[in-house]
Amino acid sequence: MARKKDDQGVRIQPGARQDKGKVYVDELYFRHVDQMERWRQEYEYSQSVENALIGISKLDYEEVDYTSLRVRNPWKERTVPDCSGVLEKVRVEEERKFVMPIIMHTGLLLIFLFVLLASSNVIALWISGIGVVTLLVLVVMLLQKRHQEIERIVLEKQKEIDDWIENEEQLIKEEKEKHEHEEDERIKAIERLLAGDIAAIFAKIDQVLTAAPFPFHVSADIAIYMNIPSVKIWLPPKSIIPTQICSLQSSGRPSFQEKEIRTINKQYFELCAAISMRVMSLIYAHIPSFGIGYIYGMSKDGRNTECLFTSKLDRSILEAACNAANGLAALQILKATFDCDTSLSLIPFEFDDPVEWDNVETKLVRNVHVDLF
Repeated sequence: MARKKDDQGVRIQPGARQDKGKVYVDELYFRHVDQMERWRQEYEYSQSVENALIGISKLDYEEVDYTSLRVRNPWKERTVPDCSGVLEKVRVEEERKFVMPIIMHTGLLLIFLFVLLASSNVIALWISGIGVVTLLVLVVMLLQKRHQEIERIVLEKQKEIDDWIENEEQLIKEEKEKHEHEEDERIKAIERLLAGDIAAIFAKIDQVLTAAPFPFHVSADIAIYMNIPSVKIWLPPKSIIPTQICSLQSSGRPSFQEKEIRTINKQYFELCAAISMRVMSLIYAHIPSFGIGYIYGMSKDGRNTECLFTSKLDRSILEAACNAANGLAALQILKATFDCDTSLSLIPFEFDDPVEWDNVETKLVRNVHVDLF
């Protein structure tokens, strides 16, 4: 019996250990990629939170120009399209339906005429004569039918166009009436707002503040008496401030460093100041009848309510305050009242209603609550 050669290789079975090793390496690779993606998302989320808080400190102030808004917007009436081309198109399409039948009948008529003129056979003459008469009658009937069908289709399409034009003219009339009514209401609302109508003021404040771009919930209680607003802004909790600084290492892993208490408190104070200035700048920019007002930075912890800072706001210095580098600088321009400990943590204090109100009766003060999102 022949012996096996020494260099004969061992047959490798599918699914052996080397395949398992490859699968294991692939799993490690995908786990690594997945981990890197999670790290990147964690870092980007941390940065987005910090950037959102910083973005609130970018203040601006631009009063609404109600003089130009009181100018009536002219009605731009749309025109009804010219439909004369539609009738011609319908006429041509209907004529095309009769082209082939007329050509076929005419062709047969010419053939019978040729046979009638050229043939001397009696039977052929009779057949061709009958054929000529019959085809003449059919061609005449076909032409009459074509004329009737075209006239009928054109009349139907004309009625359809007339109905559509009448409907469009009615819609345009309704659109114009709606536009005029909306312009009347818009201008009346502006005039009521300029006259200091309290309902118009509250409606405008609610409209403006509910559209304010805050990335978290903020609310305000606004009271008005003698055209002097008292605005209590309910601030978010301090827990909204991240307690760690996130940075990205060269390996892609995020690194976290604890913030100092003083840094957290200062960042929270800046956030509260910026929120207050944003709210007041929006109110004053849209309510021209306000000259002076009061802002209160309020904090709520369970059932306890605390005032963290307060300030009297004069329209004449509001623009300068909003041009400040940040919210804290703006409050300093307004000469706000507040107190901090050594770690810059705000200390609550008692507050009073505006001095101009002079212990006014509660029923004379008008109030509104607005949630900002």
